[in-house]
Amino acid sequence: MYPCLSIEDAQFGGYDSSSSSGSSSPVSSRSGPSESDGSSSSNADEFCPDPYPSETDSPSSSSSFVRDRMDRTNLLTEASACVLDDIDRHRQRMLALLPAFSSPAGAGARAESLSRWLSGFCVGWVLDMDASGSRGGAERLPRREVGRRVRAWAQALGTMERVFRLRHRELTVKQVEALGELAAASAGAMLRLARAVAALESSPSKLLAALDVYVPVSEAFPVLGRMFSWGPSHPVSAAAGGTLAALVDAARSCCRDLRAFVRSHYPWRMPQGGEVHPCVGFWMGYFRCMLRNRISLCFVLGGSGDGEDAPPPLAPGAEGGFGLVTELVSCLEAVIEEKSTALAFPGLRQVFMLNNTFAIVRRAVRSDLKLFLPPGWVRAREERMAGYIKGYMDASWAPVVARLDDAGGTKPSAVLRRRTTNRLSAFYSALENACSAQKCWKVPNPVLRGILRKTVSATVVPAYRRHLEVHPEVDVAVGRSAEELEQQLSDLFEG
Repeated sequence: MYPCLSIEDAQFGGYDSSSSSGSSSPVSSRSGPSESDGSSSSNADEFCPDPYPSETDSPSSSSSFVRDRMDRTNLLTEASACVLDDIDRHRQRMLALLPAFSSPAGAGARAESLSRWLSGFCVGWVLDMDASGSRGGAERLPRREVGRRVRAWAQALGTMERVFRLRHRELTVKQVEALGELAAASAGAMLRLARAVAALESSPSKLLAALDVYVPVSEAFPVLGRMFSWGPSHPVSAAAGGTLAALVDAARSCCRDLRAFVRSHYPWRMPQGGEVHPCVGFWMGYFRCMLRNRISLCFVLGGSGDGEDAPPPLAPGAEGGFGLVTELVSCLEAVIEEKSTALAFPGLRQVFMLNNTFAIVRRAVRSDLKLFLPPGWVRAREERMAGYIKGYMDASWAPVVARLDDAGGTKPSAVLRRRTTNRLSAFYSALENACSAQKCWKVPNPVLRGILRKTVSATVVPAYRRHLEVHPEVDVAVGRSAEELEQQLSDLFEG
């Protein structure tokens, strides 16, 4: 009686047949972002939340979304991006600054040259950060500024590494030695940001920042060590090792807190029209951002520690995905289910759950998240959505249609006529109440909106038409034909 959301729904919106369960689903759209899932992002495929949101930001704000599949240089200003790409210009600056790092040069000259060198990469601010890595270095900064600096820092470190690789070209022995001193001073200064990130208080932003910093430190510093023959006991090598350990601990701590963050990090104010909660778009985007550094995430959280402090497993298994991803999405679903009980109007809770489940699945299957979810995950939620539709119909429209039920068919015709008229009046009253309320409900996705309208019409209109056919003695008021009733139902869920 009620639709199963599968390939038959393609007629509503051009959906293809790709899903992790091997069946078709309206959540895998061929037509792309033009069909909204009702979330706050304007492009469900390409956008995810700013990975370093301010504590006061609303997750529904369009400014809290940035591109997920981006080159990091796109996150910088045009001016700094041009500077970072100009390797030859940096090389010329390097040659001009090397004399300050030759043996006779004083500490003051070195400090000034190091500041000029780092400022040329737009990361001169690392010198002002707390060198000990305590919270004073980054805790005072707004979270968006921390994110901006992390991205600029990572790009600058990679560019420095490429410039340092040119050390043997047209350089004297003394210049090579000076270059090693410059590299050591630069690397030591750059570690200040990494230590400051590791010392931040636990938050969703900190996990992404720690992963974003962990990658370049783990990749660039070993290269620098081999390039300049820094052994394990060299101050830079030792500092890098300690920083990596701190970042691992920070990431594991944040990951243990993620479930609590999903439940409480952002305000769960309920939308009164049953539409997609803004936090769904935020958290599904956050999970996608988290997987940008999936290799490092797997390494960081895949430790072999035992006990209650051990991080959750993140290794691919028989389910074909990261257990953490499935667990976090399930946590989000559980919170939505709990919060939906605040919607007491009959049927509104089911519409809310339908909208949000659809948004979660659509965002999952249209992104890399689908690679880390178990087989049958999509199918289970398709069945769940079909159940929400059935629950909605039972709560909202079964009582309306019940007003048309006949009883006591052997009564005198005058009594039957009066009862039928009263029954129709009760039906019209219930219908108007339901339509009046549900016009204000929101089903933003046109596929779901079409399915719900069709289901309502297929249940109410035939029952009404049969009732009129059984009771031809009752005059139908103007505007109450079956066709006009169907037209009235087509205005539902416009918000």
